[in-house]
Amino acid sequence: MSLAALRVLIVEDDPIIRTDLRSLLTSHDIAVVGAAKNSVQAYDLLRSAEPNFAILDINLGPGPGGLEIAEVLRERYRLPYIFLTSYADPATLEAAVEQGPYGYLVKPFQDDTVLSTLTVAWSNYQRLRQTRGIDLSSCPEPLTEQEQRIARLLIEGLSYRAISERLFISQNTLKYHVKHLYAKFGVAGRAELVARIYR
Repeated sequence: MSLAALRVLIVEDDPIIRTDLRSLLTSHDIAVVGAAKNSVQAYDLLRSAEPNFAILDINLGPGPGGLEIAEVLRERYRLPYIFLTSYADPATLEAAVEQGPYGYLVKPFQDDTVLSTLTVAWSNYQRLRQTRGIDLSSCPEPLTEQEQRIARLLIEGLSYRAISERLFISQNTLKYHVKHLYAKFGVAGRAELVARIYR
């Protein structure tokens, strides 16, 4: 399955591993939209960079770790993620499994293992999405036909450029519609919209 649609957020406190992961993914034409060293940066990037997948280190030093970030990803954004950790003990593994990750990588890892884990995780997530429906009726305000079309294309993960070309509108016009669409749903971005619409 193609990983071209991935927009990955890396959350890893070790700068060397963070850089290595970014280099590995970008060298395989996988977009890395952000790399965070702690939960504060991760939450900022979730809002601003709008990833559709995350690689989470479980232990991030002081403050919330990957398990807490995973809970936010699952409950608020409904985004898929895999865990990356130096620990494979039963207690850590059990805590990780409770968060419902799409994969689990133990450091040190091989490049091929990262790529194959991402492929399987993304494929499983896409398969799960196909069994769920898009529920635009959750919007408290009526949507125009154009807003409904845009919402569906945003959910599919298309870029603004691709949506503009598909609907034969300028990107400025698209941004105008998206702004109103987000306002009607009361969300701040694409990830929150996905969480609201998918049932």
